[in-house]
Amino acid sequence: MESRKVKNQRKNKRYSFLIVLGISLLFFSATYFIYDHYEKQRQDIQDTEKIEEFFEVEETTEEIEQEEVVEEKPVVQKQENYIGILEIPKIKLKRGLVDKNSSSNNVNKNIYTVKETSFPDEKINSHIILAAHSGNSYVSFFKNLTKLSMKDQVYLYYKGTKYIYEVSNRYEIKKTGKAELKLTNASDITLISCISGTDKQVVYVATLIAKENY
Repeated sequence: MESRKVKNQRKNKRYSFLIVLGISLLFFSATYFIYDHYEKQRQDIQDTEKIEEFFEVEETTEEIEQEEVVEEKPVVQKQENYIGILEIPKIKLKRGLVDKNSSSNNVNKNIYTVKETSFPDEKINSHIILAAHSGNSYVSFFKNLTKLSMKDQVYLYYKGTKYIYEVSNRYEIKKTGKAELKLTNASDITLISCISGTDKQVVYVATLIAKENY
C-alpha cells in the first residue's frame, strides 16, 4: 500500500507535467499567430507593390506607343503575372488577376480565373468567372463577399480600360466541383465563394454598366 507521501509525489509530477504542457501549447500558439500576422503583412505589402507596378506598366506602355519607342520592352515584361486588377470597394478588396493558363492561377494562391472565362477583348459579350476562398486564411480573398448587396459596384482594370459592373443577381449552388452558372446575354462578371459551415457556394453576378480609360 502506497504511502500518502508517494501518492502526493506522483500527483505533483502529473500537475507539473500538465502545467509545462499548457505553457508549451500557449507558447507555440502565440508563436504561430505572430508568424501568421507578419506573414499576412508581408504578403499584403508584396501584393500592393505588384498592383502599383501593374498600373505603372500600363502607363509606361501607353507612353511607349505614343512616342513609338520600341526599345523599352523589358519594362513591360516586369508585370506579366498580373493581367488585370479586380476591385470591390464595398468589401475593400483590390487584388491582381493572373493569366488563366498560368500555374499561379490557383485558388490556394490567387483569385482563381475559371478556364471558361472570356475577357472583354475576346468576346463582345464577355463573361468573367472568378472564385476564391472564404474563411480567415491569407488566401481567403472573398471572405467578405456575402456583404455585397444589389447595385454594389465591381471594377475590373484591364488593358487600359476600367470596366464598371453592378451587382444584379445573387443565388446559391451546391458545392459539387462543377458550377452550373446563370450566364446572361450581356457582359458580366461572376464571383463565387463557399458559404462557411455548409455544402453550398454563393454566386454574385454583376453586369457591365460602363467603362472608362484609366
